[in-house]
Amino acid sequence: MKNFNFLYLAISVFLFASCGGGEEDPVTPIDPVTPTLYTGEITEDVTWTSDNIYELDGRVTVTSGVTLTIEAGTVIKAQGGQDADASCLLVARGGKLMANGTATMPIIFTSIADNISNTHANYPGLANLNATQKGLWGGVIVLGNAPISASTSEVQIEGIPASDANGLYGGSDAADNSGSLTYVQIRHGGTNIGEGNEINGLTLGGVGTGTTISHIEVLGNVDDGIEFFGGTVNASNLLVWGQGDDAFDVDQSYSGTITNVLGIADAESDHALEIDGPEGSMEAGFNMNSGYFIGYNPYGGEYADFRSNAMGNLSGLYFESFSCDSDFELDNDGVAQNAMDGMLSFTNIQFNISHLA
Repeated sequence: MKNFNFLYLAISVFLFASCGGGEEDPVTPIDPVTPTLYTGEITEDVTWTSDNIYELDGRVTVTSGVTLTIEAGTVIKAQGGQDADASCLLVARGGKLMANGTATMPIIFTSIADNISNTHANYPGLANLNATQKGLWGGVIVLGNAPISASTSEVQIEGIPASDANGLYGGSDAADNSGSLTYVQIRHGGTNIGEGNEINGLTLGGVGTGTTISHIEVLGNVDDGIEFFGGTVNASNLLVWGQGDDAFDVDQSYSGTITNVLGIADAESDHALEIDGPEGSMEAGFNMNSGYFIGYNPYGGEYADFRSNAMGNLSGLYFESFSCDSDFELDNDGVAQNAMDGMLSFTNIQFNISHLA
């Protein structure tokens, strides 16, 4: 129990140090800077600096062979957009995103409705959005050349129209490098681009082990918080708060390791975990170690759903404050058989239901 409490405290410190939540006096915001507007494709290396605010108008794509570097503390705001024109940052296969923030100066992706300044000076005291404000823009999508299990070796990522070849992901390079994301916050995203088709907070499609994903926070996203579509990338220190669908979603034989995660549901949330298996001939499982998941009793959020021949090893997971009808479900006979055969395993999974007594 102490380990889980330490996990919750450690990641919460990251959250509140970055977003406010203390008792400090309100800070008078400085004169706003004029945002630098981006739209369409980025076709040469560029650095976004923390003395500016960058605004995304529609789908902004880092194309193959190009590196976008974002300095610690930089704020990126996105216009809303609709359907296929939803604003998002897309890193195509072969492109790189080098977005390395720090605990005190995270890189923040948010909506133009967010009144945060480029100095972060209006937190705390003048924050105008919280986890209930969802779907104000798209999200961040990173694609790579690592293996996936699908009908073909490369497929189009959800949220990007089939007419845009930059949306393809998957390949044969397990060590593929799409860059580095550390101490990054993604707030208020998940614009619906079609019937039942939203953009996740952070989408990782076919991303390889050469990529670094650590200290990521997703706040108030309509769809999933973080979703892995195949690939091999390892990810650690992840927080999803107030998602509309699943906190963490795994598909297409993702085979990396996820370590140290926290999920906090709200009244609109679905599962803490949704785990799917292979969609093609390639079979692989993932690892998840050390997780703390908080439901929203008496409604909002269930434990987990394992579907479509799910494979993997999950250990050290703790669930509390979920409703009495929440389930930890092996969805079909194929999943159950994988569990019996050791292809899907659970170690030290704890459920605290004291609030239901």
